[in-house]
Amino acid sequence: MRVLTEVGLDRIGIDQVGLGEMGLGETGMAETAFSETKYVEAGRAQRVLAQPMLALQQSPVFGAALTRLGLSGQIVALEDRGNVVGQALVMVRNLGPLGRLGLISRGPHWLIEDPRARARALRALSPMGLRMIESEQPCPSLRLAGYRQVMTPAHVATLDLTCPTGLEVGLHPAWRGSLMKARRAGLEITGAPFHPVHDLWLLEEERGMQLRKRYRGWPLSLTFAMAEANRQSLTLFTARKAGVTIAAMLFARHASMATYLTGWTGAAGREACAHHLMLMDAASWLASQGHASLDLGTVDTEAAPGLARFKIGCGAKVRPLGGSWLRLPFCAARL
Repeated sequence: MRVLTEVGLDRIGIDQVGLGEMGLGETGMAETAFSETKYVEAGRAQRVLAQPMLALQQSPVFGAALTRLGLSGQIVALEDRGNVVGQALVMVRNLGPLGRLGLISRGPHWLIEDPRARARALRALSPMGLRMIESEQPCPSLRLAGYRQVMTPAHVATLDLTCPTGLEVGLHPAWRGSLMKARRAGLEITGAPFHPVHDLWLLEEERGMQLRKRYRGWPLSLTFAMAEANRQSLTLFTARKAGVTIAAMLFARHASMATYLTGWTGAAGREACAHHLMLMDAASWLASQGHASLDLGTVDTEAAPGLARFKIGCGAKVRPLGGSWLRLPFCAARL
């Protein structure tokens, strides 16, 4: 196993974010040691894992946030018989007498299709305590490596930002109507790097909404940590009408992808369909910055049908993840 980049454990508020919050159930800020992932083996040509299409949880932006929270994580090369076959950010927590617990969330990123080679590469991570994988895609290699599925796959919506015919081609008619209404509403849409002090109001609004509606969203402490580690990784879009903020959306930027983190709107924002215009403006700007894909998060047509319609209506494609997998000592690998 070769560590490509590493996040050290500086023990800052280690209990602020547990592994459950990480998914068991993106100037003037502090510098971190977590850098963009590149790997070249000396002496012979090797694939360079630079700027692949990685989910936020597999990105250096996420790794830097772990450092701020006192958690440990490593981006490691997945190897089989001396060949690099993939990479993964592995979050590791020391549980004392119980040993170390490692988690891969929304990964790994594979360079090969051979399921047995993948399985051998995963088994090679056992010494670092890897026990749980929330797979980015369906992966038969997990069972071969001794893992057993403990949770069925969630579904995520992804918006292609490279469509040559334009972002609005795939809009649902009703969604397009809401967008036109927003364009007639006299809204001012602006985007700027998220400031962890001046823009804290958005996280407070989100926290209040989670308490009122009794749901669990993206950990706010992680959002704050990303902003502290690298302010340029988060961009906040706001909608104003007559000088008053009526809606906001926050995005993380990581390599060739971007991820929607959270948003807020009041009655005036809903009436003006502000989020429709904001999402289109944000998507256009992200595309201009070189991002190829926008992850809009999970889609749940039963628990949050309105949000699901919003994500699907903008033209995003819905796909399943690979489910949650646990490796137990008595689950033998089949290699």
